[in-house]
Amino acid sequence: MDYITQTLGIPVHRSKWERAAELPFYLASSYSFESAELGDRRVLFLTPVGELGTVGIIKKHIARLGTICPWPVVLELPALSRQRKSSLIAEKIPFVVPGKQLYLPFLGAILSERNDVEAAPEPIDKLLPSAQMLLFAFILGGNKPIFLSDMTKRFRYSAMTMSRAAQQLVQAGLLNRSIQGVQILLSSDLTPRALYQTALSHLISPVRKTMYIDRAELPKDVFSAGLSALSEQAFITPPFVETWGTVVQEKSIATKSALLVDAAKQCAVEFWKYDPRLVSGSLYVDPLSLAASLSDTNDVRVEQSVDILLKEALRDSHRI
Repeated sequence: MDYITQTLGIPVHRSKWERAAELPFYLASSYSFESAELGDRRVLFLTPVGELGTVGIIKKHIARLGTICPWPVVLELPALSRQRKSSLIAEKIPFVVPGKQLYLPFLGAILSERNDVEAAPEPIDKLLPSAQMLLFAFILGGNKPIFLSDMTKRFRYSAMTMSRAAQQLVQAGLLNRSIQGVQILLSSDLTPRALYQTALSHLISPVRKTMYIDRAELPKDVFSAGLSALSEQAFITPPFVETWGTVVQEKSIATKSALLVDAAKQCAVEFWKYDPRLVSGSLYVDPLSLAASLSDTNDVRVEQSVDILLKEALRDSHRI
């Protein structure tokens, strides 16, 4: 490894680690292994095959390797985010990113070069609520370029929160970011339908929890949600128990139940992670958030109605 030699001035000799065949399959299939001499120290280099696991998983893997190999274990990585680097250093897990940085505590060596800021970011799994709001507003606006400052005012979030939301969408490859004057402009080369399809695996359910309460205790600031909202926006029979959505905290409602006790007196209340009315710009839940809230349904009638809802929303997305 020339980088270690150039950086620390010690010779490095690498060879295949012959004991890899003794490892359990989950380890043997997770890394490629090389033994190495760093000056007068013997070490074991691990290069992940595929995506690197969490720090907790890495620690377990290293502990298991320790039952076979007594040498220090060093992760060899093509790139490393700041967050991941901090986690590895906190757990004293040695690593090397050739040409960029190294952390070899058993040699007393720590080096992080300036181009560390260019390291690959953590992959995006699920969107933040604020990011999903921003994405849905963008799609329902016909994928027309938008200024982030305008969305910050519209959604009533802090500038920092919206900046983080925009960055997540850019990092996920969903939106493009550019600077126009002193403002951040978000855009996309895709159609609304194509962007929505691309984003599907990243979407979250906007509903935190559903409870049943007496209608007399229904909060004032509610909106039609769930199947009640779907019956208003697509061809489906209204549910026997009406459903409302709210962004108030659960603790503000004194009496509530996870189970329906009296359908004649109770209604369902969904506690939402964000206010979909800020996305729609109206008194009603926007169609994309409504579809996301019903994504776990196993009812064919509901699925068909949601499909109709989405076709209409994505075809007429310029209307909001």
